[in-house]
Amino acid sequence: MSDEVVVEPAPKKRTLRARVVRGALLVLGVALLAGFLMAAGPAEVAANFGKIGWGFGYLFLVAMAWRACATTGSWVLLSPERRVSWVTMFLIRSAGESVNMLSFFGNVAGEPIKAVLLKRHLGGTESTSMVLLDKTIFFVASMVFMASGTIIGAWVLGDRLSVVITSLALLVPWLLALSWIVWRQAKGDFIKQLTRLLRVLRIRLSDKTLEKLTRIDGLMSTFWRGHKARFVMSFLAHLLGRILRALDVWVCVWLLGLHISWYAAYFSAAAGMLVSASFVFIPGGLGASEGGHAFVFEAIGLGFSAGVTVGVIRRIRNYLIAAVGYLLLVFWPAAAESRSE
Repeated sequence: MSDEVVVEPAPKKRTLRARVVRGALLVLGVALLAGFLMAAGPAEVAANFGKIGWGFGYLFLVAMAWRACATTGSWVLLSPERRVSWVTMFLIRSAGESVNMLSFFGNVAGEPIKAVLLKRHLGGTESTSMVLLDKTIFFVASMVFMASGTIIGAWVLGDRLSVVITSLALLVPWLLALSWIVWRQAKGDFIKQLTRLLRVLRIRLSDKTLEKLTRIDGLMSTFWRGHKARFVMSFLAHLLGRILRALDVWVCVWLLGLHISWYAAYFSAAAGMLVSASFVFIPGGLGASEGGHAFVFEAIGLGFSAGVTVGVIRRIRNYLIAAVGYLLLVFWPAAAESRSE
């Protein structure tokens, strides 16, 4: 029996509707970004860009540092007997993250790319389970970062009630969803639950594919029950990578010739991430992330235009890194061979 996923043809009307919705959300993101740029003052934002100059290279170094932390978080999940080299894992992660950054589907579209490239070293079942576990732990670390940023924000702004209520309203849905994912993975039926959604979407899976998915569920359950030390190491590495986002904000502000405390930078980075996550339906959080930075910077006294500038600079830097990762995906021999199979 074939191992292929059998997908019934989607009605043309549904496909057209999906394209229209994606296009409309992209237009919304562009409109939000344009609106924030106009509110900040294009001339002032341009002047801020001039202050950055060659300091833009520092932002690349910080981004590479948190990518190294994320790579380590993935690498330690592998057993010593089945561990690929750290450099290979870095290349695989860079290729996948480039798709995440450039895709309409946000922070998950590049995960199949990682699994396909890792399959050459671990096999399909183990590579898929590892990628799912790594993404889950990445989200757990991100949740801890955003929650701790909320606490720091309440202290920095001296407005505990409004900051906490707003942040909780944004955090709770993600916390519930993440708790459910970890619970089902530990129980061993996470993918089984997802296949029910596939049936609703009229996607049929072969018996052989279902057997593989059952084995993936088993591997994830075994990990959560028997490899707590690896979880802790991976979590700490991913959390350090998240914390480096605060350093990223601090460096941006320093390059603009302004001053920001470490606590305020931590809160700004966490709030920016939370706002971007809350507007996940907009491709890449376009406009939402810049707006989040703008309002936070206004609240802590650095000015609306400085916040928009920091948001735009970070986005440009991330897109450039994603472009390099995409070229890696296109020209990397391992990726080319995987596409030809």
